[in-house]
Amino acid sequence: MEILIQAKKSAADPQIKAYAQAKLEKLARHFDHILEARMELGTEKNKSLENMKVAELTVHVTGRTGNILKAVQSAGHMNEAVDLVIDKMDRQIRHHKEKLKDHRRAKPAVLAAQAPATPGAQVRPNGVAKIKRFKMRPMSDEQARDQMEELGHAFFLFLNEDTQELNLLYRRHDGSLGLVEADLS
Repeated sequence: MEILIQAKKSAADPQIKAYAQAKLEKLARHFDHILEARMELGTEKNKSLENMKVAELTVHVTGRTGNILKAVQSAGHMNEAVDLVIDKMDRQIRHHKEKLKDHRRAKPAVLAAQAPATPGAQVRPNGVAKIKRFKMRPMSDEQARDQMEELGHAFFLFLNEDTQELNLLYRRHDGSLGLVEADLS
């Protein structure tokens, strides 16, 4: 497992980096198919007088789908934020591992590997700078929700296995989910 620890806008304290490194190495005890763990440490200003310490963790795991797990936690002290984000990621990894073991559930179809971007790609006249192409496989609403949560995205485009039409699952401002069903008639 490759471990990367970065500080946003400043140099990371060596003690904090060593602490985070030790904690990240323990993630492999639940799941040995972790390719990379990237932690970003920073400070977030909030409305109160205190600055909150923020730890963001992104973990790439092996598998047919090339899954990415993300977690963000904040606390008053950086060690506390690191502990919280590690605990959150630990739960996500255990959930991911159980999902892989569950033989009753159909394998979630996800967006396949995208075509690599060409270096120096030009921006089109309509403002589009990057195009991603994905192989769409049919999946249920529940599988789309799980995949959207694993990726940490606010929306997820998928091919509905029941209707064979494109659907867009998105997170609303109140935290609930919305579903857009395409009407191709």
